Amino acid sequence: LPAEQGRIFPGADDNASGVALMLELADYYSKQRPERSIIFAAFDGEEDGRLGSRHFVRTLDAGTLARVNADINLDSLGRLEGGKILFLNTASSDKWVHILRGAGFVTGMDYEASRADLDASDQASFIEAGVPAVQVLSGISADYHKVTDTADKIDYPGMVREGEFLKEIVDY
Repeated sequence: LPAEQGRIFPGADDNASGVALMLELADYYSKQRPERSIIFAAFDGEEDGRLGSRHFVRTLDAGTLARVNADINLDSLGRLEGGKILFLNTASSDKWVHILRGAGFVTGMDYEASRADLDASDQASFIEAGVPAVQVLSGISADYHKVTDTADKIDYPGMVREGEFLKEIVDY
């Protein structure tokens, strides 16, 4: 929009919060190495047809793609504010219900699992390639895609709790 040209959209929740949690998990797993390899990737072009994630999936050879166990897309995790952590596309595997239940039990954190297909975010690129995938978010705030999506509105303690939940999922 012309009125928005030249304005800064900080993107604190969408999606600096998801990138921050991804980096925290990458740091943790660099010190506590699991048996399986974990790929941490941040994609560009999500809102332009998932350009980055589609390219990533397309460039994996068949053998590598077959070894990808799951994709967990971290998107807009900075506004939990006492709510539930949300998981979209859980129909991509019958295992998600059990994984989420276990993580909820261990962390004591409330969550909501949706089986609905959401194809607008990067997890869809993996699902299209046959890889179980979910999008994780704390919800859509009133500041979504606005200049008001600023760091002072982030629920940092909530992000710590989400990180603990995500660690349980990855460990499973």
